[in-house]
Amino acid sequence: MKMLIAAVAATIVALAVAGAAHAQTPARKVAAPARPLDPATLQSAAAIVAQLNVKAKLQQQMANSIAQMKSGSVIRAMLAQQPGFIPAYQANKAKFDPVLAKAGAIQAEIAQGVVNQNLNSVVTAATQAYARQFTKAELDGILAFYRTPAGQALMRKEPAVAAELANATGRLIGAKIDAAMQANAKRLGAALAPLNSNPQQAGKS
Repeated sequence: MKMLIAAVAATIVALAVAGAAHAQTPARKVAAPARPLDPATLQSAAAIVAQLNVKAKLQQQMANSIAQMKSGSVIRAMLAQQPGFIPAYQANKAKFDPVLAKAGAIQAEIAQGVVNQNLNSVVTAATQAYARQFTKAELDGILAFYRTPAGQALMRKEPAVAAELANATGRLIGAKIDAAMQANAKRLGAALAPLNSNPQQAGKS
């Protein structure tokens, strides 16, 4: 159990270090915008972002993720990568679950703080992205469409269409990929066979 606790601590530290290293990695240089972001275009872009409820959608997405953290399921999935964690957890869920829930609540609290501090910046970035990609005339035209009955129907029904598309993709492609992989197990096994051979024997042959 001491080894498992050490592994858990190592996982959390490694994740923290990896996150810090990622934050310090210089971002790839992005080409400067071809045209300046004039206030009128930004205003139209902001109207599009408001019409599409970008902020509310982001809040909902973040809330779902934070709820998963708070339940302890996120940190449990992270720790499941450590050897020995799964059997230890299954053998003593009554002890593990409260600890994971407490750690998950800390995760959720930290994440919520980051979201609260940066959500408006993301909305601003979305506004700027629309302003860079479209002219003011295009933005005004798009906004006018979204305010028509057809545009309202598109926004209302688009999530259902996206959900159906995701289901169809999983059913028509995902499941068939799994079946195809199983059908070609021998071929894949042959490609991986050198990894199972003894290096000394391979050298003698």
